[in-house]
Amino acid sequence: MSKKLLAVIVIIASVSALTLGAQENTGNSSEVLRKKGDQSITILAGGFIPLFVLDSTGALISSSNMNTGASFDVQYRYMLGNHIGVGGSISGSFVTTIGGGTLFFAPIGATAAWIGGGDPLEYEFSTELGMNIMRLYGNGLIEPYAKLGAGLSRYVTSTWGIGAKVSWCFFPEFHFGSYSSLNSYANFLEFSIGASYHF
Repeated sequence: MSKKLLAVIVIIASVSALTLGAQENTGNSSEVLRKKGDQSITILAGGFIPLFVLDSTGALISSSNMNTGASFDVQYRYMLGNHIGVGGSISGSFVTTIGGGTLFFAPIGATAAWIGGGDPLEYEFSTELGMNIMRLYGNGLIEPYAKLGAGLSRYVTSTWGIGAKVSWCFFPEFHFGSYSSLNSYANFLEFSIGASYHF
């Protein structure tokens, strides 16, 4: 089974579970539980799939030489209104290489999101920008990164929720001078499930 097919199956199963669970909620589905000043902390864990890597000329590298890994995220959000939230994220992700190494990512960034829906189902579209620490075989780099994501969550109570999220992650690697030919642009798919605490 291919890595991409496995990711699609996990995402569909997560969304189906959230939808079925939400049907048991007898609350008003149009009620918006969030408002300006609300805050939340979300913890997510899941898979991290290499999609493709571009070289310094923008050409596709035929094989990324990486295997599927895992990810872990802690996110904070402050609501500026009923639909706009800003905050920050600290993450850790890794993939293994065909050479037996482990490529580790530790991104720290600022986030912004548009949130829709209400009790019991809420959905979001988010963006994230920041700096990423990459390490492989003891060597490290600090580079910028970007993420675009979408998620679906279900309120279990007015303060707790469970959900699933999928994100496209862009991790460039820049070199300068005579090493500029080593520049590369890696793209990953992150899918995760987690819990949110709203306060």
